[in-house]
Order: sequence, then C-alpha cells, then structure tokens
Amino acid sequence: MRVAFDATAAAWQIAGIGRVGRGLLKALPGACDQLEIKAFYSGFRRSRLLEAGVSEGLWSGTRIPLHPRISFALWHKLRLPVPVELFAGRFDVLHSPDFVLPPSICDRRIVTIHDLTYMTHPQTAVPSLRKHLEKSVERSVVSADRIIAVSKETSNQITKYYGVPASKIDVIYNGVDTKFLRVPRRKEVDFVRGRYALPKRFVLVVGTLQPRKNLLKVVEAVKLVRQTHDDLGLIHVGPRGWISEKELSDIVVQGEGFLQLLGPVPDAQLPAIYSQATMTAAVSIAEGFMLPVVESMAVGTPVITSNTSCMPEIAGGAAVLVDPLDEKSIADSIGALIDDGALYEDLVERGKARSASFSWSDAAKKTVACYQKVISQ
Repeated sequence: MRVAFDATAAAWQIAGIGRVGRGLLKALPGACDQLEIKAFYSGFRRSRLLEAGVSEGLWSGTRIPLHPRISFALWHKLRLPVPVELFAGRFDVLHSPDFVLPPSICDRRIVTIHDLTYMTHPQTAVPSLRKHLEKSVERSVVSADRIIAVSKETSNQITKYYGVPASKIDVIYNGVDTKFLRVPRRKEVDFVRGRYALPKRFVLVVGTLQPRKNLLKVVEAVKLVRQTHDDLGLIHVGPRGWISEKELSDIVVQGEGFLQLLGPVPDAQLPAIYSQATMTAAVSIAEGFMLPVVESMAVGTPVITSNTSCMPEIAGGAAVLVDPLDEKSIADSIGALIDDGALYEDLVERGKARSASFSWSDAAKKTVACYQKVISQ
C-alpha cells in the first residue's frame, strides 16, 4: 500500500499542525508492515525534520522546489491542474493532513480537517487566508473519498457547514508524544529554568500567538490572581502568528512585570517546561483538538481549559472548565488550584489517566484503517 503523504506542514511549521503531522508521520511506519510512505513537501531547501526519517528508511521523501506559499497559491488559489504525481510518482492513496488536497489523478483521496474556526469564529482568522480556506476546504471535503476529523466537535462542524454525511468521516484523535510520558531529568529541568529564567510559580500557555488563543484574557486573569499571590508568573511558549500590533501591545502592557513571551522553543524542551509549570491554561475561544491539554496532563501538570468548542471533549472531565471570555472565571480557577491542594492532586491523577487515551500509535493504526477503507471501496 503506497501512500503519498503531504508533509509540507510537518516539514516547516514549528507548532500546531506541524507538530501533529510529525507525530503521525513518525508513528505510521510501525502501524502496518505493508505500508510504503512517500512523504512529499514544498520548500526551497531540504527539511532536516523529514530527511532524518528518509535516512532511517522510515519513508521516502520528495521535495517540490517551491515555497509552500507558492505551491498553495498555484494549486488552491489559481487551481493549476498540475497533479502531485508529477513530483511524488504513482501511489495508491493520497493523504493530505492539512485541510486541502493537491491536484491528483489518484481516485483514493483522504483529507484531515483539524477545525473549522475560520467558519465558526471568522473574526479570529487571517482575513485573506479565511477567504481561500472557505473555498478550497469545501472542494477538498467534497472530492475526498474519506475525511479524518481530529475530534467529534470537528466532525459535527464538517457535517453542519459542508453537508458531509457522518458516514464519510473518521474521528481520529491526535496523540501525545512519548517524550511527555517520562519524568524530565534533573539536568533538563535545570537547563530550562536557567535558559528561560522561569519563576518559581507560573501559569503556562502553549500555542501560536493569535487572537483565538485568547492570551489577553489569561493575562488579565493572572493579574487579578496576583493581588493575593504576587509571586505568580505567566509564561507563553509559541511562535507569533496573526495578531494585531494593538492586541500584542495590550498583552505586553497588561502583563508588565510578570509575563514572559518566550517565542518558539525546541520540542525536546517542552516536557521540562510543562513539568515546572504550576498549571497550564488552555483557554482558547475555539479549537479542533487542543494538543497542550493532553500534553500537560501527560506530564502531570493540571489544566484549566475552555468550556466551549472541543475542549470539554478532549479534557474528558480531567480539567477545570472555564468561560474563556470571562477573566474572573479564569482567575477564580487559577486561585482555586493554588489554594486547594486536594483539588490540585486530584486533577494531576485524573489528567494522567485521561492522557493515556491519546497515543500516536493508536492514531496511526486508525489512520491505516482509513487507508484500507478507501482501497476496498
């Protein structure tokens, strides 16, 4: 079974879908002995993240010598009918894990949809990208033989907004990388504490800096908590995405004296940073999965997350749920976790148990089953 896997996001994106793509791609070879993966990606240079897998014999790799934005524009804006087979050769199944399918002569096509926040919360999406996603995602879900949704919430939205029957959709949760399942070594902890000047107690937020991640509300909440716990800090980890200069300025001004914007950090350092946080706040306005929720749980750090969108589904009763638009609701929950040791320890244990429900090995096996479905259709 030869599968062409669009690895462009996995090749270049530090956070979000890039991390998800790398997690799945690394797990797929172990899910089926008869699977041959042809990973292709756009880029002017070779991706070290993907070429390591090529050298280890996990998959073959093909680089399309175009910037990802150019290939996206040619395929999805101008709709240039150049099939991906021209670069990747022939294959049995085409899988795009990033919303849209490239042109192909293959009649077995699978697309993964992570969220429809550009439809449900259009004000939080990049305006120019939103317009093209509305059209190109619709074409992809209509033309795909099967669709993978990363949560039941996303599956329901695909049916609601695009009229796709539930029978065409497989819900496959993202996994937790095994590096989050072990206790960080002392030298790893000492390194991140020194490298990033982490305070003794802090709330951690992980994710791309953009409007729907709702960082300003967390800043306002921590500011309220600091009235009685003045040693509490706030750490944000993640690259800057689409965010206005005004909103970024508001975040910095409101967080003066306790907020640190670390920017992107290497994946290998994330477990140690999670482990040192007092708690993780994942209070986005809307998401399709919310990886930091399960990563933090796996490490053993309690989670506060939103009571909307997919977050209650992913948290599974193992996190504190709050109104993401109410800074007092967030602040009260932060304060409760600081002051109530029994609640804190209960969430640690429930979180570890819940995180065990998410593995890349399981996700890979279910993805292979999806491949087999389209072949047998």
